[in-house]
Amino acid sequence: MADLPPLKYGKVVGRFLANVLDDGDVGDTPEFEPLTGSLTFTADAPKVLVPGAQLGPATYVQLPSHYECQLDEWGFITWRGRRGVRLVAPSAATNPSHWTWRVSFDLSYLGERVPMESFSFAVPEYVPGADPAKPDIGSTGLVDLTLVSPVPASAGNAVVMGPRGEGIKIDGQVGTYAQLPAAPGEGAQYVVKADGLLYVYHAAHGGWLPNGQGVVIRGQAGTTDWAGITGKPATFPPAIGDTATTAVAGDDARLTNPRTPTAHTHPANQISDSTALGRSVLTAATAAAARTAIDTIASTDPRLTDARTPTPVGQIYDIAFKSHSGTRAAGPGNVMPEGLRIERKISVSSVTYRGETAGTGNLVVELKVNGTTAVTGSSATILPANQAGDTTVPLTWTFNPGDRVTVSITTLDTGAGKGLQASIKGVTVA
Repeated sequence: MADLPPLKYGKVVGRFLANVLDDGDVGDTPEFEPLTGSLTFTADAPKVLVPGAQLGPATYVQLPSHYECQLDEWGFITWRGRRGVRLVAPSAATNPSHWTWRVSFDLSYLGERVPMESFSFAVPEYVPGADPAKPDIGSTGLVDLTLVSPVPASAGNAVVMGPRGEGIKIDGQVGTYAQLPAAPGEGAQYVVKADGLLYVYHAAHGGWLPNGQGVVIRGQAGTTDWAGITGKPATFPPAIGDTATTAVAGDDARLTNPRTPTAHTHPANQISDSTALGRSVLTAATAAAARTAIDTIASTDPRLTDARTPTPVGQIYDIAFKSHSGTRAAGPGNVMPEGLRIERKISVSSVTYRGETAGTGNLVVELKVNGTTAVTGSSATILPANQAGDTTVPLTWTFNPGDRVTVSITTLDTGAGKGLQASIKGVTVA
């Protein structure tokens, strides 16, 4: 197969030059000539699992010898005459869902080998821009090796040059790190209220900055002591009185006189989170009125003892049966050669075939009605690799009561495997 849905793919570009002294042309500044040679890309994951792959779960191993790209006459990475190379991008469809790629170099200039250390980098999904002729313009997820390559800093450590910054541009804020948008625009900046940090999104560097490693955009909170507050009164004497905004004096005789709470009521419409339905039940004067509000019946309703006949149409009518036991042979099988009798009129939407073991050749099977009539659309050619797994065939067919269904092998697999069964998905119809 050419690809493996639902995998995602990234795109990697780059340009590599040699810096030499001026060659005697009009100017006298150093020259920058294209290097020659190849780059090899290796997935740091030894194997990748794709549980949701078409035709069933798959495991693949990336072969570095088949991921070798050349530099063109200008020093750009090329693959089959096009600049850039496509690589598998880790995603939720893969296990592991995060890994890095490593690039190694075999470069030279005029026959002189140019050493360059290999390094690892992240590959996000590449989404091309609107112009098919210039897809990298306006794209997202494009990886340029110049922008992700580590270079020696003054202390001898490796640093990574990121995109040119644009200052602080806050696009929004969320309560926690887990609430950050899953797929924001490139360069999006959000404040997380839980830790007060600013988080920036760069797809080429794995998405959001790690939790707890955001950018500090404020200083620590300061303190002000009592003496530093200006304009405050010397004392705060309370106003004594008998109103809602005054205090009771400490020698007020009523402090020893317990007060009876004032009786009051709240109508249903003052309950802030109530609904119209809830208020109608709350204010119902009788049980009958409450039942009317929620559209129900009384416990004495005679219909509660009236058994209802199930609707005959639309009932699930799935069938699974074994047709061949032991080593497979052509024809309707040795388990139920007379066929399985259908008792109701049903409409079938699919049939799934499965053997116990695989043969060495293709196996062709189909459903038949009453021994001779082939069920249109039920035939399946099953490759050896799929004979011990499920092969589902969508179809549209109606069986009538009294029909007998058989699973017929029309072409037997060479080196025949063992066993065969069929699962039919259907519903009753009128």
